[in-house]
Parts: sequence; C-alpha cells; structure tokens
Amino acid sequence: MRRKFLEDLGLEADVVEKIMIESGKDTTALKAKVDELTEQVNVKETTITEKNNKIAELEKVDVEAIKTAEYERGKTDGSKEIEVFKKQNALDKALQSYKAKDTSILSKMLDMEKVKFNDKFEIVEGLEEQITPLKESHDYLFDSDNPKPQFTGNINQPKGSAITKEAFQKMSYKDRVALKNEQPEVYQNLKNE
Repeated sequence: MRRKFLEDLGLEADVVEKIMIESGKDTTALKAKVDELTEQVNVKETTITEKNNKIAELEKVDVEAIKTAEYERGKTDGSKEIEVFKKQNALDKALQSYKAKDTSILSKMLDMEKVKFNDKFEIVEGLEEQITPLKESHDYLFDSDNPKPQFTGNINQPKGSAITKEAFQKMSYKDRVALKNEQPEVYQNLKNE
C-alpha cells in the first residue's frame, strides 16, 4: 500500500504511519517467503540441469560395445587360464618322467621363462638344463634308480640278549635263514610264539 494513497484519503499522519508499519510487516514476511521459494526453484532447476546433462552423457555410452569388449576380455582371460593349465600339466608329466617325488615343489624351483612349449603344449627346451643340476643338488626330490640298502649277513647279538618277537618279524628272509642255521632253538621259539 502506498503512503500517498492513504494521505489522499485524509487520514492523519500517525495513522498513516501505523498502517504503513503493519503493512510493511506483512510485505516483509511475504517477500522472505518469495525469496525462499525462488531459491528452492533455482536449486531444483540446477539439479534438473545436472541430471539432464548426466543422462545425455549416459545416452552416448555404447552399452553393446562395452558388452562385446567385456566378452572378448573374458574369452582372452579364459584362454590364458587354459594355456597355463595345459602348460602346468605338461610340466607335471615331464617332471614325473624325471622321477620327481613332488612336482609342485620342483615347479616352484624352475625358471619357467626358460621352459619352451610347442603348439601341442609339449616341452621342447629349457627343462633338462634346469633338472640336471637340481638332481645333483637336491637328489632327495627324485626317486633313485639305486636299490635301497638292505641288511645282509649274520645277526650278531650280544651274549645273553634275546631277539624280540618284533625284531624277528622285521627280519628279512635271509636273516631268518641265518638265524635258523646259527641258533636253531632261538629260531624255533620265535617262530612258535
């Protein structure tokens, strides 16, 4: 409301002043509400603009190309895993031909960069050169062609000591024959127990 309008109506100055103050309170409250709503609208418009820009960017993404690329990557990774598996199997088989007791331990001791495979995943070079020194330095990792030593000869027990039933059962055939020839009574007693 305008002051001049109220003065033209013939109202006194202090009445006009009171009306203007009261009207100003309402106007200030309404103006604050309008400012708040304007700010909310501006924030929402900014958010909508940002979201629309993101949607536009996402619409540019070729989902089918991504699917195809991921499929190809998975196929390549799978092929690599199969290749590693086939190489490990070929290595295990080759190590068994060298009479390896534990192929997993020997595999870790080898430099696989030096081992070459053909198209059929057969080892063509690099293994023999590494196995030969390992057989010498770590012979316990390989089965030996030499037979295990066995006791042969007479069983000499100190006088007065007796052969136990367990010792008798562990004796080889040759040792039992020797015991029978040298001490027939002891042999007979152990055999009958």
